Amino acid sequence: MAEYVTLARPYAKAAFDFAKEAGLVDSWMQQLTVSAGLASLSEVAQSFSAPDKDNKQLIEMLSGVDADKGYENFIQLMADNDRLALLPDVVGVFKYISEQDAKALSADVYTAEELNQEQLNKITASLSKRTGKTVNLTQHTDESLLSGARIVAGDLVIDGSLKAKLEKLKTELLN
Repeated sequence: MAEYVTLARPYAKAAFDFAKEAGLVDSWMQQLTVSAGLASLSEVAQSFSAPDKDNKQLIEMLSGVDADKGYENFIQLMADNDRLALLPDVVGVFKYISEQDAKALSADVYTAEELNQEQLNKITASLSKRTGKTVNLTQHTDESLLSGARIVAGDLVIDGSLKAKLEKLKTELLN
């Protein structure tokens, strides 16, 4: 939900700024990913709004035993403001900010059949040229696309799949 991302953005920005200054961006990314995974579990998510919730126990569980004091304080801040449910969105925004800072971009390519390395290299090079960033490409197989590819890189979506072309043709014919 867009509202959650809006609420998560200041937390993610503050977390990234702190982690970058401390030289802990990778560590915080890992910790946030684990915390967000836990926060996504229905049993844990329900405890965030329980009237008898134990913030101390939630903080210990979400920050883990190896967390640095700064990360514990961050989770404490989110708990104090009843924002622990935003952790999955905080991870997404944190990752985006981190990639922007590193001039990198994660992209997903969806195709009906698996691509060979040469095809993946061409897509990566093309996206790098288009965005001016280092692209980390992840391949996914989606047989419903029929043929072609759908590329999602942040808010950039390039849909050259046969499925999308058929949907467009259907819309044009029906209107």
